Amino acid sequence: MRARVAIAIVVGILLIAAGVSFYLTSTATGTLAVRIHDSPSTWSNLSVTFSEVAVHPADVANESAWIVLRLAETRIDFLESGNLTQLLALDRVAPGTYTQLRIVVTLVQGVLSGGSSVTLTVPDGVLMTAVPFVLHGGGTTTLSVDLDLARSIHQANGVWIFSPVIGPVTVT
Repeated sequence: MRARVAIAIVVGILLIAAGVSFYLTSTATGTLAVRIHDSPSTWSNLSVTFSEVAVHPADVANESAWIVLRLAETRIDFLESGNLTQLLALDRVAPGTYTQLRIVVTLVQGVLSGGSSVTLTVPDGVLMTAVPFVLHGGGTTTLSVDLDLARSIHQANGVWIFSPVIGPVTVT
């Protein structure tokens, strides 16, 4: 009789531990990775400094509902690494559907192919996407953002201007 009670207790503890483990890995949070890439051709060096990456949950009208992600990198030189995709932000986020991604650019510096150093004016460095995605608990969702530098950089009256333009966004 005591053996049966002991076995029942052990099995019960194992079932509880398995349930807690399943809950923590499948429903508590998921990992969200935001990657960014592009390679401008008229520049020999182009560094973009980011100050924030945030996502907005679906069905929440409140502006304060933005979830700010931890930045993996704050400054990315798009030509230093060739045309490779760079990890911009990586964080644990509650599972659910998200409808927007916001990326804030604060500074852009570059060197033209001829060797001239340039600090670009950034009048509005906020990039917004409206590509919905689902983040599953216990998994990883990756957003790959193409920062279209060719369309983002303009020269007017001798001043270089950076008005960010987002190309395709893929969700994997």
